[in-house]
Amino acid sequence: MKQEVDGRSARWEEHRRTRRRELLRSVRRAIDARGETLSMDALAEATGTSKTVIYRYFGDRSGLTLAMAEWATGVIRTSLDEAGQAEADPRRSLRAMIAAFLRLGMRSPAVYRFCDSALTPDIGSGALHTDVAELLCARMGLSAPEDRMWAAGAAGFVRSCTLAWLEEPTDPAAFADRLTDWLWASRAPSTATRKDAM
Repeated sequence: MKQEVDGRSARWEEHRRTRRRELLRSVRRAIDARGETLSMDALAEATGTSKTVIYRYFGDRSGLTLAMAEWATGVIRTSLDEAGQAEADPRRSLRAMIAAFLRLGMRSPAVYRFCDSALTPDIGSGALHTDVAELLCARMGLSAPEDRMWAAGAAGFVRSCTLAWLEEPTDPAAFADRLTDWLWASRAPSTATRKDAM
């Protein structure tokens, strides 16, 4: 009997994960079409569900925003993975992070701004910024305290620059190259020493 109950629980949990992914996809489409300032009522209407259902899966608007930020972090993680091993070329990992932010913004400026709102003090954790900084450290092989501060600053700098760039977009490749040059020149001392010694 216990095995049957466990199997039923596993199926229910998988159903919840699938439904949550579907809701997030619908929310992204609605925000892309109607803008990032949609109310929860408007989001529910646009996704063909109810606020009660959205709250059931995400808790509240803050929970939904954090879930979107987690999705955005996953997109950036994939881009960094595709950039190859950090030890081979840390600068390539840096540019991959920058390009990932730009791709998110170009795909849908409204969705990017909605995800970016996970950095606001009322939500608290700054999930997107923190996660991306940690990813950058891992991909670039950074571990010293000054390296980690540099990575946090780099993530915040790229995030802010991308928001500004979306107001008047220029060539994304040239913009990514420029940000990479600026940040590489400002990298932390231990990062610079390691690279220069290669």
